[in-house]
Amino acid sequence: MDPVRVEEDRDAVTSFYESFPLVFDSTRRTVSLAAWLYDMELIFRTSHIQARLQVSLASRCLRADARLWWMTLGEQAMPERTWGHFRSLVIGRYGPIPAEGADAPPRDPEIYQDMHP
Repeated sequence: MDPVRVEEDRDAVTSFYESFPLVFDSTRRTVSLAAWLYDMELIFRTSHIQARLQVSLASRCLRADARLWWMTLGEQAMPERTWGHFRSLVIGRYGPIPAEGADAPPRDPEIYQDMHP
C-alpha cells in the first residue's frame, strides 16, 4: 500500500468529518433527501474528496432504514461504487420527499439535475 495514498485518504476522511456532514435518517426525515445530497456533494468538492472514497463516506451518513437498505443492497448493486450510481439508487428508493400536505412524490431523479454542474 502506498504510504502517500494512505495519508491522503486519512486527510480526506478527517476533512469530511470535520465538515460535520448531515445524516439522512429515512424514518425521521429531519433532513430532506435533497438537502442531504447537496451537503454530501458540497463537502466532496470543498474537501477535495477523491471519487473512490465518496460512496463509502456518504453511506456512513445513512441512518435507520436507509442504512439497513444500503447494507443489504450496496455491495451487490454497485460493483463500481460511483457517486452518481449511488445517488441514483438513493433517490430511487427515498426521494424526492414531498412538502407537508403534498401528494405522493414523483420518483424522478432528473428533478435533482440542477445540483450537478
